[in-house]
Amino acid sequence: RALLIAPCLLAAVAASDAAKDRFTSGVWQGDANYDTDGQFRDCTMTAQSGEGILLGFVISKDFDWGIVIADETRTLEVGTRKAVLLLVDARDPIAAVAKVVDAHGILIPLDNSETVLDAMRHGKVLRIVTDGAEFSFKLTGTADAIAALAACVTEHQDSERVEL
Repeated sequence: RALLIAPCLLAAVAASDAAKDRFTSGVWQGDANYDTDGQFRDCTMTAQSGEGILLGFVISKDFDWGIVIADETRTLEVGTRKAVLLLVDARDPIAAVAKVVDAHGILIPLDNSETVLDAMRHGKVLRIVTDGAEFSFKLTGTADAIAALAACVTEHQDSERVEL
């Protein structure tokens, strides 16, 4: 089960033509995203770490969800898969398989389980370990932000972008 988001998510994660498709929740900036035919694709929200690494959450129109990490200092082979471990506070580790969707970014599909949702909503610090690299992010305000992200999908689920 893969999220159908294009590598352009990393390039255009914060770019949306219509202000009505944007939302803010605490430190998180969100957007509703559309494909080239104007059909709603997903909603994303992003925040940048102090080290300049972009962390994003994405929920597709089918309510599949995941994490996107973009790090301009790393070059990755697009299309490859990488084992990752998500560590939130002192909770049990969450194992996942990430897909390299951009030369500088990965997508980590997440289960819709209560364990994962609770960790992302109520955790304090998320550490992501893969290929000897470790990324650390504060999960500031994610409970409200994930709720806003899900509301974005519900609001836009059957919509098309209309250019004025």
